[in-house]
Amino acid sequence: MFREYISDSHNELIIYAADNFSQFPRRDSSIVSRTDRALAVACSNDLVLLRSRLDQDYHNWIRSLGLGSDLVIDYGAGMKGLSLSELIIINPEPVIEIIRETNRSPVYVPWFSSNIEKEAAKVIGAELFGASEAETLKYNDKASFKNICTQLDIPVVNGVLFNIQAQNSKNYSSMANIVKKLLYNHRGVIIRGTIGELGTSLYKTTGHDIAEIYQSILCSGEKTLLIEPFLNVYSSPNDQWIISRDKSIHHIGTNEQICIDEMVHAGNSNNIQLSEQSLAYIYKTSRKILSRMVSTGYIGVVGIDYIVTDTGIFPIENNARFNGSSYVNLIVDNIKNATGSIPLWKSMKVKIPPCSFTELMAKLKDNLYNGVKTDSIFPYNCEDLNETGSFSVIYLFENTKAFSILEQRIREITVESTLILE
Repeated sequence: MFREYISDSHNELIIYAADNFSQFPRRDSSIVSRTDRALAVACSNDLVLLRSRLDQDYHNWIRSLGLGSDLVIDYGAGMKGLSLSELIIINPEPVIEIIRETNRSPVYVPWFSSNIEKEAAKVIGAELFGASEAETLKYNDKASFKNICTQLDIPVVNGVLFNIQAQNSKNYSSMANIVKKLLYNHRGVIIRGTIGELGTSLYKTTGHDIAEIYQSILCSGEKTLLIEPFLNVYSSPNDQWIISRDKSIHHIGTNEQICIDEMVHAGNSNNIQLSEQSLAYIYKTSRKILSRMVSTGYIGVVGIDYIVTDTGIFPIENNARFNGSSYVNLIVDNIKNATGSIPLWKSMKVKIPPCSFTELMAKLKDNLYNGVKTDSIFPYNCEDLNETGSFSVIYLFENTKAFSILEQRIREITVESTLILE
């Protein structure tokens, strides 16, 4: 079980802080804090911390299924502003009070480990389930990770490391020339910032929009880019691992990433269609990377993204933090405990007209997970449902026919939303 690799002791209090704000010093409208995904992840004796207000209807639904915990603290912050760890540092007393009441040793489990997370853990007297900021950034940085792979004799996508110098009048033409040279032999070029996540600072070009992309990069604040050929990708696996506090290495599993335009992550599925040979290569490669991470002091979750192409299998990114699919894996583990086997699952992001969770339940009707049936839909990431209509779903199903029925229900809701928005 994923959770047991974080803590298998009944004498410890796991404190989930599923806030990704600390990963992004610069935040725009594309960066949304989603702390409520930990509500369904938590076990009955865990503590969940929220940036915003607790949606009582959603929490009641979670608890009615025998999932989650009643130990919840919400800080009532808006969609923007301070990160959850910063809010804890300012006002740690609510957390400290529950630690006192439970009389258990706290373990602070954030999305991303930076100096702020380390300070928040210290303020509440908790052990940090994570690494130092230097370790975290070393592996999250795409250029640094690519260099580490090269040191380990792991094949990577050939490309160019390019520095943005806005004050240099020749900087744009230098970037444009690199792109054009790569386009001689490839159908497209991918440009990605070495720090940006969640689709930020990620661009694909065939050469006609290089000037627009350069301006967007200037606005993003990215200083270093990887410029690489856009290869023919057949699969985009995410290989997820965890390094426990005792430095032991555990393989969580390999999932297929669902990507928009072959680039931007939109979901995951455990129905991965790869040969045993390919999966064995991914496992062996990841194990080599994880061994390096252990030797340099990393602790926490690791999600390594690969691309499977007609020229080879290449690691392209190391998400040295909790991943979006980490919470899906934890939720599915909890559901398995309640209902037994879950043969197949698929997670996706959804957007409908803003509504309450009760209204969403009415829309999903009999397809909503009820704590018993497998072929159903489990909503999560519902924090912004009232404001933006954005949330995520986990499809739980036994075969492709059952999935098609569930997908059609979501498609109907999305079509309804399009009509309403127009």
